[in-house]
Amino acid sequence: MRLNAEMFPVSETERRLLDLYGVTPIEIEAARPEQIIPHVRDAEAVCVVSAKLPAEVVDSLDACNLISRIGNGTDRIDVAQATERGIIVSNVPDFSTEEMADHVLGMILLLGRQIPRMQKYMMEGRFAQARTESLQLRRLSNLTLGLVGWGDSAIAVTRRALPCGLQVIATRRDLSKPSPEADELGVEMVELDDLLTRADFVSLHLPLSAGTRGLLNRQRLALMKRGAYLINASRGDIVDEQALAEMLHSGHLGGAGLDTFGVIEIFGETEGPPTHPVVTAESVIATPHVSALSVDSSRIVATGSVQNLVCVLNGHMPPPDQIVNRDVVPRSPLKPYDPALLEE
Repeated sequence: MRLNAEMFPVSETERRLLDLYGVTPIEIEAARPEQIIPHVRDAEAVCVVSAKLPAEVVDSLDACNLISRIGNGTDRIDVAQATERGIIVSNVPDFSTEEMADHVLGMILLLGRQIPRMQKYMMEGRFAQARTESLQLRRLSNLTLGLVGWGDSAIAVTRRALPCGLQVIATRRDLSKPSPEADELGVEMVELDDLLTRADFVSLHLPLSAGTRGLLNRQRLALMKRGAYLINASRGDIVDEQALAEMLHSGHLGGAGLDTFGVIEIFGETEGPPTHPVVTAESVIATPHVSALSVDSSRIVATGSVQNLVCVLNGHMPPPDQIVNRDVVPRSPLKPYDPALLEE
């Protein structure tokens, strides 16, 4: 069963590979549990891009061995319930690392030079105002970028930021764990609160989980330097967005680059201009959850998700690095992963 067939139609790559492996999915567009459940009760596998699969949907999967996320994050899937029922949840974890890093760096450059605001002044003929405000900007080589999280996307951002002259510091859950990449790149690993007080740009590189939801609460946002910038291309609910909006409108924060939101449903059934104050501040650059998208990442994610599906339909595990809930593996009737299944 292939969900989100209208919002995210099957791509050319996905279709070609499905045909190659002899798989013909049933394609539906359903968003709410009551719309999804009648279609998935007897499905051997469910492939999903953006639809939410809460416990009630997972519990309805009577014949399912796989929930295949066509993407990376699985916060919209009840993974714990899937594990309880012995259903594998798979994803394609690093399909958009390069795109996300490019997007984050783009936001840093746009905010650091206040390019959207300067373009606005240009088109309004406010040339003197532009000169006056530009005299308050600082060169990037005198600024610090703080990365919250130290996985592949944070490392990719670092490799882009260092040539721009930014000093990079980072934090992660276990600071005692060695990091050859941090040592190689000269990145100082610090505690989260220390990072927030030192960084001119704070960029989030974390999945959404019980431990990260609301991590940047009002108290932590208040630790950020006056005039600092927040970049979030991870998940909106990592941040207290109401507190963020207040600090943007008050001028405590200099701006934000936001690609993900908890208070705005990007994947809803209807569209329209957002009105939440987190995106109405003049100092905000907002994009609708597109930082992962490109021709290249679309090809990679389609390939990985179809391969996960083909493995399970042939009675085998997906590639180990693409299994989200690895605790389910010992209880699964599926055979070990066999790369020969994926030979074209």
